[in-house]
Amino acid sequence: MLILLTFSVIGIALLIYSLWERNQLKVENYRIVSAKIKKKCRFIFLTDLHEKEFGRENRILLDRIREAEPDFILIGGDFPISHSSEETDERDEVQVGAKLLSVLKREYPIYYSMGNHEAKLFSKKEGKGQKTAFIEAIKGVEVVDGKAVFPEEGIRVAGFPLDLSYYQPLLFKKKKTLEEKTRVIWENALSFAAQEDSSRTKDKDCFTIAMLHSPFYREEALSLHVDLLLSGHFHGGAVGIPFFAFMTPQFRFFVPKPCGLFQKGEQHYFISRGLGTHTINIRINNFPELSCFDLCPKEV
Repeated sequence: MLILLTFSVIGIALLIYSLWERNQLKVENYRIVSAKIKKKCRFIFLTDLHEKEFGRENRILLDRIREAEPDFILIGGDFPISHSSEETDERDEVQVGAKLLSVLKREYPIYYSMGNHEAKLFSKKEGKGQKTAFIEAIKGVEVVDGKAVFPEEGIRVAGFPLDLSYYQPLLFKKKKTLEEKTRVIWENALSFAAQEDSSRTKDKDCFTIAMLHSPFYREEALSLHVDLLLSGHFHGGAVGIPFFAFMTPQFRFFVPKPCGLFQKGEQHYFISRGLGTHTINIRINNFPELSCFDLCPKEV
């Protein structure tokens, strides 16, 4: 009886702590140095909002973004909440993310790559107009899935989309192999910008940033011409165990390197802890993150 009571108290304490931690936004600063970068610039990377609010109408989040003074903002998907196995958008939630986008797009250039929750939302029939509301919210936002843009001279940003078949539960299963047609979409995304504007820096001289929502496919993405790969999706693994994710949203346990900035040769890849949570609404030693990147020229 005493043992049961002890575990109950510990469990309740952890849940209370998790509730507190989920509201403690941390600004994390990262610095990338490359000879491909011609002049210093700064961007904010946001992902996995899942309708989370930091202060009324996300006042705290907006204040932190403004304090950072970014040149542009990248969004890596999963701003809304869309429920699986439902034909309509009746129970989906988009209002918080839509309101945040409406403010940010008036102040900054925004480049958006969709996650699995946007893919679910757009696959549904209208129920209560949530899909239409989100489509309205992203008007004026540059969606880069399957293409690339140049937010700054010599900086290329591309979106590597994945359809919903790549987000199936992975408990006791292997991940789906990347299909050739998906890889071709990614490759075409990198060549799109060069075709659109031949006056820009040549491909090999560009510093290329790609957004790919799921880190499970980072090796496939890094095999392409990518200097910095940005992902989210894992929510930091729910519980911050050193070097491992306790659990990812696809029910894969103990995944190594669930968050942070990593280097592989001359390439970098980054997995954000994200801003919100979904389904597994727990954060322990895993604070929500606003990611601020400085891109700096390499000094000769």
